[in-house]
Amino acid sequence: MQDDDDDYEDEDDEFDSGLDDDFSMFADPGGKSALRAETPDNPRIQPCGSCGAENVLTPADVALGYQCNACADRAEQGW
Repeated sequence: MQDDDDDYEDEDDEFDSGLDDDFSMFADPGGKSALRAETPDNPRIQPCGSCGAENVLTPADVALGYQCNACADRAEQGW
């Protein structure tokens, strides 16, 4: 008779979520902002579509439909 525990991996094995652990694409890795990091190819030159603040978003942020951190914080708090 086979032990049912043999069908499972060792509990000591590290959990692999399948997600990439490279957060360097974010402006604030590990923080609460979803905005992308500013790079020479992705400069922070776009205005916020919600409040109009200048130079707060990168082209990648705009392509993803993001707004500036201040507007995102207000929206999450129900303002």
